[in-house]
Amino acid sequence: MLQRNQELIDQFNHDEQRWQRLQWWKVKRRVKFPKLGALHHAILDLRDEMCERRRPADCVSREWIGGQ
Repeated sequence: MLQRNQELIDQFNHDEQRWQRLQWWKVKRRVKFPKLGALHHAILDLRDEMCERRRPADCVSREWIGGQ
């Protein structure tokens, strides 16, 4: 039970670091390209989030099971 709790805590911390890294990129992009429209910034933000998103974990095991 404690090991599973620690895994959840580690996963949460990893996700929090990922979110902060994405926020940092958003701020940097808006400073570097201030004339880019809000729509373009939103599209680039979504692209960054899609690149950072990880594959969903299987509900039974911790390993990803491919559909081959």
